[in-house]
Amino acid sequence: MQVYAPSLRSLPNGSLLVMATLPILDWNECLLRDLRSLNKATSAPHVYAAILMIDPFACWEDIAESLKDAGIAGVANFPPASLIERSAAGVPIDTGQELELRRMEWFTSLGFKALFAIASDSEITAAEKRLGAHLEGLIHLPAEALTRTMSEEMELVSLGLHGSTLPMFALLDGSASKRQTSAT
Repeated sequence: MQVYAPSLRSLPNGSLLVMATLPILDWNECLLRDLRSLNKATSAPHVYAAILMIDPFACWEDIAESLKDAGIAGVANFPPASLIERSAAGVPIDTGQELELRRMEWFTSLGFKALFAIASDSEITAAEKRLGAHLEGLIHLPAEALTRTMSEEMELVSLGLHGSTLPMFALLDGSASKRQTSAT
């Protein structure tokens, strides 16, 4: 399983992951540019494209078409709105997560699978209820994960099952000893 995040390559080498949450690059445009050169024959069946779901300027139909053309059958809300949109007191803004869930529902209505990145357990129920059978797992990405240094390849490590059926993953730096899945 991979989260395909070409935008991370656009950030300076050795940056902290928090840089991915700042408006310093057009996250979705980086994805579209990279998809144009991706070889469909080499894309894996369990690849989830990292998409900034709260992008007010994205042309969603173009993104969906480009993902299908590249053979990518899954989407992930990365970076998650709960880490980007916060009030002055540091509390996540619910409107961002609502918009993110609606966009994820739209992608799943087109047949895409979903991984949902969460900052806290309080976001799990909404994701499970809204994305249903299309939701293939959760990525636990608490605010403290943003202090990790990005490396060329970062690990998505299984945390086991959430409840009885939903796997949960955590993002680790590239030095993790056992590789199970990755973010590139």
